[in-house]
Amino acid sequence: MTKLTLVCLSICLLVSVYDVQSAAVLESGVRVTDSAKAVIDKIKAGKDFRYGVFFVKNETLIDVESTGSRTASYDEYLKHLKVAKPTGKECRYGVLDVEFQCKSSPDKKRDKLVLMSWCPDEVKVRSKFIHAASVEGMKKAVPGISAFVQASDDEQASMPSVQDKLTRTVTAC
Repeated sequence: MTKLTLVCLSICLLVSVYDVQSAAVLESGVRVTDSAKAVIDKIKAGKDFRYGVFFVKNETLIDVESTGSRTASYDEYLKHLKVAKPTGKECRYGVLDVEFQCKSSPDKKRDKLVLMSWCPDEVKVRSKFIHAASVEGMKKAVPGISAFVQASDDEQASMPSVQDKLTRTVTAC
């Protein structure tokens, strides 16, 4: 047997042992901490926090880096999301309760939960890979999100971009 045949047989064996969903969960091995889940629950409840910023810790855990009070602005959120420690150029997740106006009726305001993946182009490839592999785990930790936003620059993370995504995904608006 050639090496290529052995590789193909190995892949076929792995696919038959693990269903696709299990393989996706096993892919990164990164899990969301209980403290991160607690912050997400408080954001969803709309009582304590407007947003939470989360990071991948030691390549195995998604944990809380910072939170913003209910009165925090979107600019404050972006500041905390982008000023990642220690290098300032790290991938982060943001979960935030966004208040936005419906395009169809400007006097109507809505509050919706948004999950943002912030990963600037300057980030190291390994960090990008770990971040990308942990996205599904983060999505599962935030049930009920109205929009998922992937951003790598200021324009993609801007409030108009987020509002546009929300008005396209929220049907009762």
